[in-house]
Amino acid sequence: MKDIIINQPHLQTFGQKCGAAFMSLLSWLLWLYFLWPLATLGGWLMGVKSLSDEIRWFGGYKTLLELLQLYGEIVGVIAVFWLFWTVYLSWLHASVAPKRTAPVTDQQLAVTFKVDAAGLVASRASQKITVHFDNHAVITKLDSL
Repeated sequence: MKDIIINQPHLQTFGQKCGAAFMSLLSWLLWLYFLWPLATLGGWLMGVKSLSDEIRWFGGYKTLLELLQLYGEIVGVIAVFWLFWTVYLSWLHASVAPKRTAPVTDQQLAVTFKVDAAGLVASRASQKITVHFDNHAVITKLDSL
C-alpha cells in the first residue's frame, strides 16, 4: 500500500519541513527542561557526587517539590490556553459562512487530474473504483469494477 502524503517528505514544502523540525526541537527541549530535576533527583538517590552537590546547592528535596508544583502550574496554563484556543477556533469556523463556488464540471475534473472524461463518467457510475498513483502522487489510472 502506498504511503499517505505526510509520510512522503518530497511532497512537503521547505516551510513545512522547517516548521516540523522547529516544533520537534522545541518539544524535545521542553521535555528535557521538565525532566531535568527528576534526573537530578535520581542521580542524587543513586549517589552520583556531582548531582548530590547540585541537590544541596539548590535547596534539596523541598526545592524540587516547589519546582514540580511550578511545572504543574505551567502545564495547567498551557492546557487552559489550548482549550481556549480550540473553543475559539471552533466558534470562529462555525460563525464564518463557507464561500460558495460554482460546481466543478466533469471536464474540469478530467483536465485537472489528467484523466480521460469517459473514464471519469464510467467511474462515477460504478460501485467501486481503484485509483492508481505514481511516486509523485499523480493519478495514473482509474479502474472501475
